[in-house]
Amino acid sequence: MQPQLRDIIERVEPAEIRELLSGVFSDLNRLSGYLDRVKAVIRLGEATDEALFIMDIVRSEGLAAAAGLDFQCERLGLCGELSEELERTSFAVRHELRTVFERVLPGPCSDMGEEELRSRLADAHDLLRNCFQQSTIALARVFEPGLDGARLFEDIRVKRDNSLRLYEDLSALLRSARHALWRGDAASQWLFAERLEDFRGGSMQYLMEKDRDACAAFTEEFKAARRFGGARFFLHRFSCYLELLLKHVGMRSVLAETSQELAA
Repeated sequence: MQPQLRDIIERVEPAEIRELLSGVFSDLNRLSGYLDRVKAVIRLGEATDEALFIMDIVRSEGLAAAAGLDFQCERLGLCGELSEELERTSFAVRHELRTVFERVLPGPCSDMGEEELRSRLADAHDLLRNCFQQSTIALARVFEPGLDGARLFEDIRVKRDNSLRLYEDLSALLRSARHALWRGDAASQWLFAERLEDFRGGSMQYLMEKDRDACAAFTEEFKAARRFGGARFFLHRFSCYLELLLKHVGMRSVLAETSQELAA
């Protein structure tokens, strides 16, 4: 467990609440530890059977932790902000586990290929890790409101930096698309095409897979549109898509603390 969480726990009174909080943080930390091994399996290209087995452990222990949390909250008769945050934690764990096992990962009789399965495991890993991390941060902030999540999890700082870069690049790409649509000349379209290629080779990697695929398809579509005179229609469609994509990226949990800056 991170030293910052230990410091928070030590200051909590009474002892029953301190023990409850310590148990919740320990459960979330242990579940995140299982996901470390899943990530290693994906990264090293090892057999996915082990990763699926670990995911089953995460589901079993995650549901048990959520049920235990509900029981302890009722037993202690908690109320106020702490009670609400613990309820949110329990709900979030159940909800994300259900999402992963009902919508992301294949069923036991699936004949899904290894490559697709690795992609699904990566998505499941990201969903659950984000859930466990954000639940930990939100609960810690009940006792230390100014806590920066990046102090607890190094990868949150990396994700925040990457998401900020992505947001800024999407904003620049949208401005370029609007400018090319307004000018309607070959020079502005060429500048847009250059920025689109730069985006494709850069921060596009920080999009979710379905959005990466969509942007890659738009890139190829724009090449054809320029050749056959459909650039204006393409730029209008792509601008609308970028506006929606910007909103989704801006809503990422790692950017919550910078939402006012993004809005500005």
